[in-house]
Amino acid sequence: MKKNISSICVMFGLVIMMGCTTLQKDTMTKDYICLQATAPIKIDGKLDEVAWQQASVIDNFYPYSPKDAKDLSETKARIAWDKNYLYVAIECDDDDIWSYSDRHDDDLWRGDVAEFFVKPNTSMPAYCEFVIAPSGALYDARYPSRGAGGYYRFKDWSSKAKVATTINGTDDDWKDTDTGYVVEMAIPFSAFSDIAKQPVAGDTWTFGVFRYDYTKSYEDTLLMMSIPESQKSGYHYYEGYTPLIFQDK
Repeated sequence: MKKNISSICVMFGLVIMMGCTTLQKDTMTKDYICLQATAPIKIDGKLDEVAWQQASVIDNFYPYSPKDAKDLSETKARIAWDKNYLYVAIECDDDDIWSYSDRHDDDLWRGDVAEFFVKPNTSMPAYCEFVIAPSGALYDARYPSRGAGGYYRFKDWSSKAKVATTINGTDDDWKDTDTGYVVEMAIPFSAFSDIAKQPVAGDTWTFGVFRYDYTKSYEDTLLMMSIPESQKSGYHYYEGYTPLIFQDK
């Protein structure tokens, strides 16, 4: 299913650490209240736990490229937490699923991916990137800053995140019509221990959810983001990330 949205002015730029400017400022992204899970979440790509039913849904996405795209692939994201993990679930409508690779830390964004960027400490320039292909392959990196060297320098970092995906269709068969894929991920808070303390209720981090959608249905690859704009640095524009507020049960 495609989702029609009103015209949004966002200038095209390379997503990997390159510049991007906008001509018009949209409304600011409101805070996301991240609820604490009251029962275990099994990472199996099914999203059948109570925590996912209770979590707020992020379903308002904006075009990054092409800048004038109006027909966006529907995307729904949810986030939860407990004392050990930050949980992320992303449902991606996709009629032509294609994983570029099934290898860890490969250039997964050369094919369909869902991406989660998180900045645990707003007083430091460090932030983290998680890229998940429909195949279940994960690219994860922690950057000390945007200018420190980029993904090839820092991709050897391992978050030890647990990832599972489910595919409704077939991976890498353009001749059929797929429905979409689901990403489920648990990131241990220990992955952030050198840049942020263990979160407690009331703490605020910031984040963004993004997609690459390669499909036979579009003339151009569709890039989408959960933030209204990116003034520079593409998906790495953490100044525009959404506040994530941890809330206990």
